[in-house]
Amino acid sequence: MDSLAIFGVYLLEGMFALGLFGSAIVVLITSVEDVQELFGPDEPAEAKPGER
Repeated sequence: MDSLAIFGVYLLEGMFALGLFGSAIVVLITSVEDVQELFGPDEPAEAKPGER
């Protein structure tokens, strides 16, 4: 019975670590995209229909 509990603890620990790493990757990717959006070149505004 103890070995089953120990296996469960290791399983939960592994799942926690994978979730933590996955979240860190998402934060890193979104941070890079935000920096590119803030400091990247400005896109020209499109004219509305009927305007010149």
